[in-house]
Amino acid sequence: MNIIKEEFENRVETIWESSEKNFNGDSFISIKKSRDYYMYAQRAGVDSIAFILYDKNIDKFALIKESKPPLDTNNYLASLITAFGGSIDMDKTPKEICQIEVAEESGYKVELSKIHFVGETLVSTQMSQICKLFIVDITNKSKTQKAEYEIESKHSQDRVVWLDRDEIMENGDWKSIYILSQMLYLKFFRFLR
Repeated sequence: MNIIKEEFENRVETIWESSEKNFNGDSFISIKKSRDYYMYAQRAGVDSIAFILYDKNIDKFALIKESKPPLDTNNYLASLITAFGGSIDMDKTPKEICQIEVAEESGYKVELSKIHFVGETLVSTQMSQICKLFIVDITNKSKTQKAEYEIESKHSQDRVVWLDRDEIMENGDWKSIYILSQMLYLKFFRFLR
């Protein structure tokens, strides 16, 4: 196994690295070339999590409407309705990181038992990042703190939006649609009811 990994690593060439570094001192993003033709991006911290909130009392899901470069490079003129997310860059399980991100990004504090893993997927074929996907049950919960978008000026145009299933399918990003699809496929709604 190590021999195969070493062979593979020897065939990967770094084409470019960003000058921005993460807390470990690694380049935040780099462009790699493999097999002499295939190029992909690699992000420091490699993997990520994404989640949507669910309130069974109103049968709706919370997502974040936010400005995202490169979609918007000009002062919040364009925004996207997307699943919440974060990087797996702490020495914690993905579920624990999701719990932290739920509090930071939405203002809800939830128990780990309310966070449900629904699957994982590659972010894109041109990115070496796996995204772990969750649904978070916030039924009968109230916000206990301000979310990032309510505190930081760089997020001042962001806001939480509540959507039903059809609205997610029409307006959501691929992560929120994937999470919802996985929930339906796994018949997860019966566990949340």
